[in-house]
Amino acid sequence: MKLIKEKKSFIVIDHHFHNASSIAGGIFNPVVLKRFSIVWNASKQIERLKEVFTDFENLLHKKYIYNFPVYRIFNDEQEKKTWLKKANSHPDLIDYLSIDTEQLNNFSSIDSPIGSGEVLHTGRIDLMNLIKDFKDYLQINDLFIKEEFDFNLLKLQDNKASYKNIEADRIIFAEGFNILNNPYFKNLPIIGVKGEVLKVKTNAILPDAVVKGKEFLMPLENNEFFVGATYDRDHVNYDNTIEAKEYLTTGVKQFLKSDIEVVEQHASIRPTVVDRRPIIGEHPEFKQLVCLNGMGTRGTMLAPVMVDDLYNFLELNEPIDKEADITRFYNRF
Repeated sequence: MKLIKEKKSFIVIDHHFHNASSIAGGIFNPVVLKRFSIVWNASKQIERLKEVFTDFENLLHKKYIYNFPVYRIFNDEQEKKTWLKKANSHPDLIDYLSIDTEQLNNFSSIDSPIGSGEVLHTGRIDLMNLIKDFKDYLQINDLFIKEEFDFNLLKLQDNKASYKNIEADRIIFAEGFNILNNPYFKNLPIIGVKGEVLKVKTNAILPDAVVKGKEFLMPLENNEFFVGATYDRDHVNYDNTIEAKEYLTTGVKQFLKSDIEVVEQHASIRPTVVDRRPIIGEHPEFKQLVCLNGMGTRGTMLAPVMVDDLYNFLELNEPIDKEADITRFYNRF
């Protein structure tokens, strides 16, 4: 989308094996709900996210942005007290934490005896449909090649890259966890974290909002909801498991008093980084090879800002945010 907006020529090569974005809930939320703390660069990320995904809506003539609050059910009185203190006085959180803690009281299907905190300026991006629709757009406009990238056919010379009959100034590798199979970037400290998610159905009357107890319950359509995700460092594969299904449904039943039916289950692997920051920038030796990776669990919010940083670096020679710059890992090459 950035390259389209900037009128730059490009082509996408992808064999769509597995990517975490295609099953992600797409929630955007500026607050870490475990500690009631602000996300890194939250205000900038939320603002840019809405601009970028509005561009997708305008290009594809469909709706992908859904604005609704996130309700975090309190576990005890101390959590409630901490929330209210931060909502009233913390300069980074005042705009994002509501002081109303009774939003869920009118929903008899939800068990929240101590109340809940409402996070403002939140919602979800319908990534599943957006990715599918944008891929269709790229194919129609001859901007998409469906195949596995063959590194044996990559030729690097004179600050150019050629692949089969394609010549380019740069190749941007946005491969997620699969970058560990990339011979040029395989030594980056990308850690695969498996996540399993569910689509469930319930007849309960629930708010048009994300409800966060032990697990997230996010509204979709037709009385269906997204539940997830697990966080498994020990079994890094793409298999659905009964254990994850039981873990997620048990987590929802801790606060939802109505029955749920599991409609779908999916698994993928998130690319996370040891210091919890993305990795963007050029290969130290082959400057025409570029990495865009490590968005982790908050890719929906991070990606638009990181793409801007990367584009401004490549085209305008502006510095990348030092916390996301690949140069911090150059000693691994």
